Amino acid sequence: MSIKKTIAVLMAVMITGSCLCACGDKEEASDNTQTSQNAIQTKSLADVFGTVKTQVSLSEMVEFQDVASLDRYYGITAQQAVEFAGGINNSGVEQEEIVLIKASDETSAEGIKTALENRRQAKINENRSYNPAQAEMIEKCNVETNGLYVFMIISPNNEQITQIVKAELGL
Repeated sequence: MSIKKTIAVLMAVMITGSCLCACGDKEEASDNTQTSQNAIQTKSLADVFGTVKTQVSLSEMVEFQDVASLDRYYGITAQQAVEFAGGINNSGVEQEEIVLIKASDETSAEGIKTALENRRQAKINENRSYNPAQAEMIEKCNVETNGLYVFMIISPNNEQITQIVKAELGL
């Protein structure tokens, strides 16, 4: 085989190889994008609450350890909640309360939303006469749903915490 033919064959092999590598990089980049999107969607609510705690100054809160605490404060059962995180300030003065819940289905999400809205309204009524500043802060907060996620964020930092939760969950 002549040198010209050898060089032509080598050039063809190199061009084909570089084309295949370029295609592989695009596919890998696409896979990485999908992986990072899945990571956002599968982030646990405990991790989301952990992020909130590192980025926002919160009052001293008792964190929810089990479904019994959700049942005690809100009447939410284990059948309704697949996952949950958050905490409540039990001081009686500070009314900060953060509740993040992933419902088991749409019907449960509606029930959880109603339970949290009832809790919010009760806190407003309870604080109106003896702690009007806290009642005003609670009135500015609300219960939000997005698919199976339901959350109530009662905090002077409501907007900031809501943004963090939505960003962490990819909502």
